[in-house]
Amino acid sequence: MRRLTFFLSGEHSTVPPSEVVGAIEAEGCECRAIDELDQVLVVESDIKPREIFDRLGMTHWIGENFGICDIDDLIEVIGNSDLLDFLPHSRKISVRVKRVRKYFPNIDTQKLTKEVADEILDTYDYEVDLEHPDREISIILTEDKSVISIIQNRVDREAIEERRPPERPALHPSTMQPNLARAMVNLARTPRNGKFLDPFCGIGGILIEAGLIGSEPIGADINKNMLDGARKNLEDAGIRNYELREGDARELEFEKADAIATDPPYGRQASTGGSELIDIYKEVLPVLSETLKMDRYLCITAPSDINLEETAEGCPLDLEEKHQERVHKSLARNIYVFRRSRD
Repeated sequence: MRRLTFFLSGEHSTVPPSEVVGAIEAEGCECRAIDELDQVLVVESDIKPREIFDRLGMTHWIGENFGICDIDDLIEVIGNSDLLDFLPHSRKISVRVKRVRKYFPNIDTQKLTKEVADEILDTYDYEVDLEHPDREISIILTEDKSVISIIQNRVDREAIEERRPPERPALHPSTMQPNLARAMVNLARTPRNGKFLDPFCGIGGILIEAGLIGSEPIGADINKNMLDGARKNLEDAGIRNYELREGDARELEFEKADAIATDPPYGRQASTGGSELIDIYKEVLPVLSETLKMDRYLCITAPSDINLEETAEGCPLDLEEKHQERVHKSLARNIYVFRRSRD
């Protein structure tokens, strides 16, 4: 088991760390949280950073962790850690101190960066290169702790930005942003090469993210125009192995799925096909629970005035997680993660 630091995006208070755990479990690896701080998650896991960094939506980078300590003990902890043994000799390094939000306002980060670099350079004759280092040493200051890491893999945040809805061939105002769509795919523990289902796929925002990690996305929607848009967006994203079906998710028969993630229609810009929203949830949850393979996961959103935990009573689903999010001033939603636990 290795000890890893995940520097989180901070776009949401609870989804990013949960996404990390979901992604690790989706890769078939174990994960135990050591510490969770503002924008930082430290875990023990048998996952290798290179096996997971490309599937995360709300993380900046993954690194090897070499300690979490009070800032007064930072230099001593670095000197006593295995960090120096981890660095290759006579190569280029960089040292950066990152302050999260407004923690440690009285700390001079440039001065602290120099102190950390001096501690390392006193031991080994490295060349400091901030532009093209072979190893990046990161000190994150958050809450009342300093987190020491060597960065291993960076998430391509620019690629996520390039997939924002305005950049796609087909548009719809209710489309989810790609970082949250990717997080939902990971919260559903979607395996690479597995069958992924979005029964309310719209123009395919969540399907794109599932396809990009290597799963086989299957989408359904009652609106043919939405499916036409989904097809254009999937093809534009380079995804070829997909399936789209026209019809009401409550009535369609799906083959067994390894993961389901979906954002059913609600809000001013959404169409429910003339049905009451609560009825859609009541009628679709039994269908989805039967479609889901045993011990696999469903990630589904609902407006905050609908209690899906109560709505799912009677279905073979156990609530594993619940996250709250404000979409805009007049709409808040919850993100639920259920696991199918029984027949």
